[in-house]
Amino acid sequence: MVYWLTRLASWLTGKVPRRARLALGGPLTTLVYYAWASKRRVTIANMAQIIGATPDDPRARQLARQSWRNYGRYLSDFFYLPNATREQVMARVRDVTPAPGAFAGLDEAAALGKGTIIATAHFGAWDIAGVVVASKQTLYVLADTFTDPRMDDLIQGQRAHFGLRVLRAEKSPRPILRALQDNQAVAIVADRPLPASEGTPITFFGRRCYVPGGVAQLALLSGAPIAVGCARYDDQFSSTYYLVLAELIYPERTGDRQADIIRLTQRVYSALERVIAEHPDQWFMFRPFWPEQPEQSATAPADAAPALATSAPASAAASAGGAQGEADD
Repeated sequence: MVYWLTRLASWLTGKVPRRARLALGGPLTTLVYYAWASKRRVTIANMAQIIGATPDDPRARQLARQSWRNYGRYLSDFFYLPNATREQVMARVRDVTPAPGAFAGLDEAAALGKGTIIATAHFGAWDIAGVVVASKQTLYVLADTFTDPRMDDLIQGQRAHFGLRVLRAEKSPRPILRALQDNQAVAIVADRPLPASEGTPITFFGRRCYVPGGVAQLALLSGAPIAVGCARYDDQFSSTYYLVLAELIYPERTGDRQADIIRLTQRVYSALERVIAEHPDQWFMFRPFWPEQPEQSATAPADAAPALATSAPASAAASAGGAQGEADD
């Protein structure tokens, strides 16, 4: 059913003007927001943490509602992607990174010859970030295998359409390290909440939480710098994608492996925090991100939306982030 709905959505979005797609997508997911009470509460709690308020604050409720509306708008663009070319996507990209710009930063990282780890979040048009990078250099993305082979072929074919190379999340981390050793870029969607017993402790928006430490582990093992960034929309959800390289982080070893992982993971999340803080209604995190929130194990609908830049596999890579698709359910 999911496969045929995805095919239908892709076909329909190719026939409908973008303005109409946005006008339909936003209200549909807003209806889901109101109908799905548990997810509504979780999203409000996440937004309240971002702005330093309580869940009763009207601002938190407004941001939560806007996040679901924007998620529908994003989905309308995502489903349209098979109908577009790389050139059409790139024509809509505007680099708003301070001089010398995002591409200069990626060139700087590649000049070290150790590969580049690109860390992003479920934010804005995160799959577009992968398309943009792949237009300039070889890019591998980490992806779970869908249980439905037809769905898997559809999504992996969409990635290949834009020149992205897939590394399977269920496999050994060796292919990731090999790609980095070959001075290639590897993209990871990093934001995933974990229980305290499994995650790396960090402070995110002023509160302790636990997240995968795999991005830091991979960087420390390979020496690859971490490029933290995103592709986002403007407040009007115009057709422009805004490319942001928030920070280029170079891993440093002190001899204390665990402390190094925590320190580097914190730096990645501090950079993501700055990105999200500017446009919190474009952070599509619909599961509890901080402890003490209910339903820690609930799966967000964002995880059901396949993305072009996904998360990471077993061992060191297993803790890199939450992969997209059915395997994360």
